Amino acid sequence: MQRTLLFAAIATLAFPLTSEAQVRPRPDPHPARTPDWDVAGGQVKQLPARSPRQPVAVQFDSLGRMPMGTVGDTVTLFLFDNGATLSRARRAVITSRQRFDPPVSWRAACDEKAHPGWMFGLNAPATSAFAVVVPGTFGMPARRPPPPLARAGGIVPYKGWADSAFARYKGVISPKTERAAGFLYYSFYSDSLDAGFGTKQLIGVRGPGGYNLAAYSAWLRDDYADGTPNTTATFIIDGWGNTVARSQGNVDMYGTVDANGDGVDEIVTSSGLIRWDGAQWKFPPVYNDEPCLAHKVMAAPAGARP
Repeated sequence: MQRTLLFAAIATLAFPLTSEAQVRPRPDPHPARTPDWDVAGGQVKQLPARSPRQPVAVQFDSLGRMPMGTVGDTVTLFLFDNGATLSRARRAVITSRQRFDPPVSWRAACDEKAHPGWMFGLNAPATSAFAVVVPGTFGMPARRPPPPLARAGGIVPYKGWADSAFARYKGVISPKTERAAGFLYYSFYSDSLDAGFGTKQLIGVRGPGGYNLAAYSAWLRDDYADGTPNTTATFIIDGWGNTVARSQGNVDMYGTVDANGDGVDEIVTSSGLIRWDGAQWKFPPVYNDEPCLAHKVMAAPAGARP
């Protein structure tokens, strides 16, 4: 889900000079570098007809405080040669940085849900059709199995989170009959009655203190009719399934890396890096009102002009 929606957004953003839905450059606020820069990430939609050897990475950042780097910084591109499967890792240097506002047409239809962000010029050679970009230098991520009891134990806190979301959802929908209530219940929890937990891909993560952890991301089936985003979260759990850290937002997880050799993994995701900062796990921001954004990218609102 995350990759598909952002792919559509980047296809539009990457044409700042020629696209009808034109982004609006904004002065670079030159924010002070903070640890948040180390988790921020962007994505690339390669455009061979425009600059085949100089891809543009796009990163959403509403407040403009956490770009993934500045000119001269090294980033890593995780390349998806077929647009879906992670194939290679490649280093690049940021050659330019531009703060932008999204097209007026996006905001006209979505109020303030179309996010400002950054565009980065990269000196990388020709990339795949799609790439995730993260700050720093990394090799290919590894996918290790989770601790043996993490899944069996993890269902308990997950189910509690899902039950809370369902209670809110049912209160909004207010099914009028017992049959409608039953349909809503099984639609949300699925035939397995676990709200999809059994289908989540848990990956093993080496945590601080030598502990083996697991991580996964989830998108629940509370499909509100008023445009309210689905309930989403990304979890880090211990070997018994207890929640160690949780952040709002659903991401694709590609595996783990340990760039500095400290024995604690970084998790490579579609939105950036999940990292241990010495005191807590830091998560990249995830904008989960992309359904509005994707709709505006794919079909501009009637009568709207950029």
